Amino acid sequence: MSRKRSLFRTGPLDSSRVEAFSDGVLAVVITLLVLEVKLPTGLRSEAELWQAIEGLLPALAAWVVSFMFVLTFWVSHHYFFSSLKHVDRGLLWLNGLFLLTVALIPFPTALVGQYPGMTPPLAFLSAVMLLTSLSFLCMRFYASFNGQLLKDRLSKAQAKEAILQSMIAPALYAIATAMAFAWPPGSILIQVGVLLLFFLRSPSNHGPKTGLGKETPR
Repeated sequence: MSRKRSLFRTGPLDSSRVEAFSDGVLAVVITLLVLEVKLPTGLRSEAELWQAIEGLLPALAAWVVSFMFVLTFWVSHHYFFSSLKHVDRGLLWLNGLFLLTVALIPFPTALVGQYPGMTPPLAFLSAVMLLTSLSFLCMRFYASFNGQLLKDRLSKAQAKEAILQSMIAPALYAIATAMAFAWPPGSILIQVGVLLLFFLRSPSNHGPKTGLGKETPR
């Protein structure tokens, strides 16, 4: 037991450095996403330029979807940490796992842009999104129960509701991963659908005062 505590539980720690580090990693990921959109060069006419721009549309579409995906997780991450009274070593490790999965996003995004509609890139991108949403779910579960890190005003019922809602995205991304092999366009639709679920929520449900349960479908 003492060994377990030394690995995961070292007492309360301030969350400000964790949030700052996480914001920095997410900012770098978003920057890497846009770097994958290559500008056309060496063109000699407007017709060639328009044709080159048309060829960039899949890469731009992949960038927009991935950007919004990272953005929604940044929002979710912000409100999740606002619900914590402090962090501990266990949450630091789980947050690092979350950032690891987020940092993988630029690679499958670039593949989707280069090979739009093909199964391997879409399956890879869906799988990375699945891993990211699962890592966020693990972080929430640990903070809610194992670590007991939630603020006192948040009840167990609210924590359980939040976890149930956080299971929606992993379930949908698992379906999207399988759909990439059966019907690739369906995989794209599911990924966009997860984003819509987030944005269609009432803004009032994103505030810390309502509890964890109504922040985000992630």
